Amino acid sequence: MSKSPSERSMKTSERAPQSIVSRIAIFFIKKISNYFWEIADTWSYKNEKVAAYYNKSIGREYKKEYEECHITPDSNVLHIGCGAYPLTEIMLTQYSVRKVVGIDKNRFTVQRAQEVIRRRHLEGKIFIEYGDGLNYPVKDFDAIIVSSCSLPKVQILEYLFTAAKPPCQIIVREVDIATCDILKSIEAHPDIKLEKCMRHNPFPFFEPTGWTTYCLRKQ
Repeated sequence: MSKSPSERSMKTSERAPQSIVSRIAIFFIKKISNYFWEIADTWSYKNEKVAAYYNKSIGREYKKEYEECHITPDSNVLHIGCGAYPLTEIMLTQYSVRKVVGIDKNRFTVQRAQEVIRRRHLEGKIFIEYGDGLNYPVKDFDAIIVSSCSLPKVQILEYLFTAAKPPCQIIVREVDIATCDILKSIEAHPDIKLEKCMRHNPFPFFEPTGWTTYCLRKQ
């Protein structure tokens, strides 16, 4: 009998400890990935043609994520690490999600994201706020999405695993090469169930710079 994606992914955390070389490689690949997302957000904020391509390419991957993780229209959703171009929030409203709150700990980024929401006349559906994933109040949310760029990732997850209210969904995105620490964090919390995981490698995110989405639920 073949194992589920969740079971196969969990095996990652059973491997030998990462070497110093591996840690350095992960650090630099995450830096490159985060830099790319920052550039993509900035240009999507500035240019509608770039935004349209971004919506189509990356938005398609987010659509798969929402469908596979079963985010429902009546969900109250928090997105940690919205960026200057809050594509996650925009895509969620296209699928009739009731309310989406996006937070970022960079005030300039928050101002740009708020401007994007005003341009698209999405006030009242999307709320962009300054906030830190390490301490933002989360008990009122049905689903929480954590961007791959959100740092420090493990500490944010530890906070969410403790503070979120069951049966909250916690959807975590992480660069493919850096998922080991995420899996160890999940395993350390018996009340956190890994329901599904999926890989995303749209152009130009070829391995190991693509990302994996983990669909979790607090029980």
